[in-house]
Amino acid sequence: MKRHPLAGKKILITAGPTWVPIDDVRVISNTSSGEMGTLLAKEARACGMDVDVILGPVTYREPLKAMRVERFKYFDELLRLISSMLARKSYDVILHAAAVSDYLLKPVAGKISSASPQLILRLTPAPKLIDLMRRLNPKAFLVMFKLEGEVTDAVLLKRALEAMKKASADLVIANRFEDGHYRGFVLGSRNILARSASKRALAASLFKILKEKMA
Repeated sequence: MKRHPLAGKKILITAGPTWVPIDDVRVISNTSSGEMGTLLAKEARACGMDVDVILGPVTYREPLKAMRVERFKYFDELLRLISSMLARKSYDVILHAAAVSDYLLKPVAGKISSASPQLILRLTPAPKLIDLMRRLNPKAFLVMFKLEGEVTDAVLLKRALEAMKKASADLVIANRFEDGHYRGFVLGSRNILARSASKRALAASLFKILKEKMA
């Protein structure tokens, strides 16, 4: 049987939401389920790749067999894992699918009283982890993800392309939901390489593209 072009190549995948603590019991998070990252990890393993996954507090649960999985909940934990793993290992491919918090705040020790008439949180921009990935592993084939809300395809693609260029990524996955239905695109620097109405199909399309790019 012919060996798969991606077999044996090292891949790092981040997946799931991140938490930012407000106090000892409350967090700011997002609605990412981790489904996309999990599907990507399973596709990578099916190709025979050496798979490392950094997995957040996901609600989408499928067993990730024959791969290394590091778990995190908080932004700072994700930052430490990315830094340490990229410092000790050089990856051929990085898929940054985690839904990373865009803002941070200084948590309050203990539990904020629920009797307060209002609660004001002062948020500051979080560092972009994809910039750290590019700096620590400059030769990796880097794929980033861009999720938007109720926008047109044209706006989604424009914002995704701008983000890809800013991060010096090799590809960007542009995602959005329309009336509860998923729409996803794989974008290169000049054109749309694939489009899909399901995360599973998009994951399969991405690995077909990676096979061509890295053959």
